[in-house]
Amino acid sequence: MKKKVICIALALLMCMMVTLPTFADDSEENMPTRVEIGASFGLKHISGSTYKMWAKINNPNGATVSVTLVLYDASYNYIAGIGTTSSNTTISISKNVTLSSGTYHLQLSYTVNGSTHSFERTYSI
Repeated sequence: MKKKVICIALALLMCMMVTLPTFADDSEENMPTRVEIGASFGLKHISGSTYKMWAKINNPNGATVSVTLVLYDASYNYIAGIGTTSSNTTISISKNVTLSSGTYHLQLSYTVNGSTHSFERTYSI
C-alpha cells in the first residue's frame, strides 16, 4: 500500500513538473526592459569668453529619456542649464554661455525607465 501511494505521489509530482512551466507568464509586457544608453557631454570653447555646453545621448531602443545639463561655478552656484525629454534615437542639447576664468562643474543627468544616472566633469578656464 505504501509503495502505491509513493508511486502515485511521484507520478503526480512529475506531471506537475512538466505542466506547470507552461502556465508561467512570459509575455513581453511582463519582461523587464533593458535600455542601453550612451552619453557624452562637455564644455567646448567657441571664441573669446564664449563656451558651448553640450550633451549627446544615444538611445538605440527609442525609450523616453529626460536629459538635463547644468553648469555650476566652483562653489556650485547655478550658472546655466538646459534640458529636454525625447524618445529619439539620438538626443542632442547645447547652450552657449559666457564664462570668465575660474573653475566650473558641468553635470549631466538623464532618467530612463524611472532610473536616474548622473555624471560630472570639472573644467578650469
